[in-house]
Amino acid sequence: MQIAFCLFKYFPFGGLQRDFLRVALACQARGHSIRVYTLEWRGDLPAGFELILVPVRGLTNQRRYRRFSDWVQGHLVVHPADRVVGFNKMPGIDVYFAADSCFEEKARTQRGSLYRLSGRYRFFAGYERAVFGSDARVEILILSLVQQRLFQTYYGTAAERFHLLPPGISPDRRAPPDAAAVRAALRDEFGLRDDQFLLLQLGSGFRTKGLDRSLKALA
Repeated sequence: MQIAFCLFKYFPFGGLQRDFLRVALACQARGHSIRVYTLEWRGDLPAGFELILVPVRGLTNQRRYRRFSDWVQGHLVVHPADRVVGFNKMPGIDVYFAADSCFEEKARTQRGSLYRLSGRYRFFAGYERAVFGSDARVEILILSLVQQRLFQTYYGTAAERFHLLPPGISPDRRAPPDAAAVRAALRDEFGLRDDQFLLLQLGSGFRTKGLDRSLKALA
């Protein structure tokens, strides 16, 4: 099969991007041909991948993303694929890998009512609806039942369209056999008593990632 993958940007260390690469490589290992549509690609390109850098611009992200989606759909008319897999929410895909949380839920719980009058809101809500709307036919690979319920609450998405994926942790991110010794050495390095905690958080978008909630939980 010819499988086309769509994502706005690729860089080696993003969570969404790492999920995409694992899925695409797994499909390739099963004998499928891989085509990738993206606005920009940073990092090494796996052998055998057909990379298409979509030549569109825009003053805002939403305008650029809309032009990206329109360009890809036009290209697929001339160069069809058996399946189109999206790692960002957009019209015209067959399968969506739900790497991002529910935009509508965040817009209603983390933003004021005026935000829903903005062009940015209308764009991202519309693209999310194109995937999760009750009249859409996109199959959804979901990582969290909590997120599934949120999408169903706001869009009435049929349960049979969701496919729950098992949790995946790279082997190099799992606790090694000597984890207890590593832990003891680190605590000794920082001079920590048995009743003290050391909290390390790495990332960006602290509001989205729940930095405040984790600090309150530890406190």
